[in-house]
Amino acid sequence: MRRLVYSGQTQNHPVQVTDEDGVRSLRFGTSERQSCVDLRRPWELQLAYTRWMATALLLHPRPKSFLVIGLGGGALPHFLLHHHPGARIDIVEKERLVIDLAHRVFHLPSQREGLRIIHQDALSFLRSASPSDYHVAFLDIFGPGCMAPALADPALYRQLVACLHPEGVMAVNLWSGDRPLYEAAVRAAWEGCAGRLLRMEVSRRSNVILLGFAGEIPRTRIRQARKASIEAQQRYGIDFSPFFKRLRRTNHASLLELLFGG
Repeated sequence: MRRLVYSGQTQNHPVQVTDEDGVRSLRFGTSERQSCVDLRRPWELQLAYTRWMATALLLHPRPKSFLVIGLGGGALPHFLLHHHPGARIDIVEKERLVIDLAHRVFHLPSQREGLRIIHQDALSFLRSASPSDYHVAFLDIFGPGCMAPALADPALYRQLVACLHPEGVMAVNLWSGDRPLYEAAVRAAWEGCAGRLLRMEVSRRSNVILLGFAGEIPRTRIRQARKASIEAQQRYGIDFSPFFKRLRRTNHASLLELLFGG
């Protein structure tokens, strides 16, 4: 049975928090869940697409600095705090209410060494961020039932690449249900990442995860990560092997050819 925990409004959209079967969920006025956290085990990623995004962690040799753009209920930060307790984690979120709820009802620590939450929109933050700083970045910015328009701006990805360590990787969550905006976002990511881009279609979902790289696509590292997926599963509690199978299957040709026919 679903229980309402919070109902309110940002300047742009409604916000609801509910509990159901032990899992707390954030919604922006639609049936789609923006974020889910099991408060008993907050380090376990509940939504499928977040587990697919975590593949990026295996593609940097020693990730110690993370950027999370789009806070939601704090599922990814909870996960990173648990599995990388000594890392630096910067979180960027433009809605003050979302930040307050992440602390108050999703129990994200308000003070934790290495954790910083920045109340700012993504592009403004990235324009002033230090270059070559982050090992892994996660980009997940959505409004009520749709992707944020900024995802179709090549400048967003260009600025994000500039903030990555030379061996850095970004994971971007897109939604293919809005085909025009989705195609615009893929083109923007392709341009902003100078073609250093791979994709993974999330099984039985409309989510598509893009992996963008600061340097050349690390094919050797990807092969090594695929072979080490059992060890990664033991560490993170996620079976990565289907993700690497999908990654290999959908990236034989160029991304643009796969999506747009050349």
